[in-house]
Amino acid sequence: MTFQINNSVLNEALKSLNRVVPTRTTLPILSCVLFKSDGGKLTVRSTNLEVSMEFKLDAEINEPINIAIPISKILNVTSSLKREDLNFEIRQDFKIKITTKFGEYNIMGVSSEDFPNKTEKIKEGSLSFLTSDLEEIIDYTINSCSTDDLKPALQGILLSFNEAKTTFVSTDGHRLSKVDIEKNGPASKNLILPVKFFKLVQSFLSENDQIDFILSENHAEVFFKGINISTRLIQDSYPDYEKVIPQSNEKRVIIDNKKMIESLKRMSSFSSKKTKQATLFINNNKINIKTEDTESSSSANEEIVCEYEGEETMIAFNCDYLREILEKTLTEKSTILLKDNQSAALILPENSTTPLKKISLLMPIRLN
Repeated sequence: MTFQINNSVLNEALKSLNRVVPTRTTLPILSCVLFKSDGGKLTVRSTNLEVSMEFKLDAEINEPINIAIPISKILNVTSSLKREDLNFEIRQDFKIKITTKFGEYNIMGVSSEDFPNKTEKIKEGSLSFLTSDLEEIIDYTINSCSTDDLKPALQGILLSFNEAKTTFVSTDGHRLSKVDIEKNGPASKNLILPVKFFKLVQSFLSENDQIDFILSENHAEVFFKGINISTRLIQDSYPDYEKVIPQSNEKRVIIDNKKMIESLKRMSSFSSKKTKQATLFINNNKINIKTEDTESSSSANEEIVCEYEGEETMIAFNCDYLREILEKTLTEKSTILLKDNQSAALILPENSTTPLKKISLLMPIRLN
């Protein structure tokens, strides 16, 4: 079996596929990329059994190709070469010889028989999004996902749709991000998609004007030009997030996002490394922000102006969480709605010009 392919084309595909390959696995085959000829194209695919990615590449294929190759080995070759052509020769004993004008490289391949097959999916519906909208949605929700393996549902983003709107929700128990867009789905449904899937999709959005999500019973996938990304749905129940969204927060604070973000960036380095606590004292159209790290005997305080006419209030937040939320609002100002220093704060963009309705919830840090 032989084929020829441009190195830069293959290398770009392999770098993306490597993001799917698990760093630790009990199945060595998952450390490989499947190379297979398909309709005159070279298909390269990787999977971690949850998320899969596939590229269809132009190549000169002389015989049918079907072999798995360890990605670390082949990336060592492609990443150090430039645009020259690579000539592959695959023997029956799975030994692979790669030749270029500079030299020769020999890699041991693996039988493709053990590589996970693509799951045949029966399409149940689809959702279409403008690239600009989807990019903003992913950017707003992605940081609020949990990294706790004991909470699989929270390691994904909830995609909920009905005849009136589509909603994206993420939470880690400390913060929650929610985006609504007026876009009807194929039927009322709640799906949980892994955050890794959205991160992969996000990296290709700039190359497309519109993105279609193809939905089936247990999978979701998107197609770009020559690229397919698919994922298993997370089979778990998502918490009833509507119950925790405050309905009676009457203390309204309007802040300048840029000034608050810059202040929180500075204050973060003076906060506790464990809690990242910043305490906000709000009164007379001013917010006094204080941080302290007792371990390093460092502290700081700053004052910024705001719009607030209620009684003096004090509340503490993880300053990095608050900054990240404000950075994703994409507006000049935000409204923070408070109840007391033990209840969740609601954060809303002011005067948003996009069709997206965003809200974030942030739990406070208990004051001593």
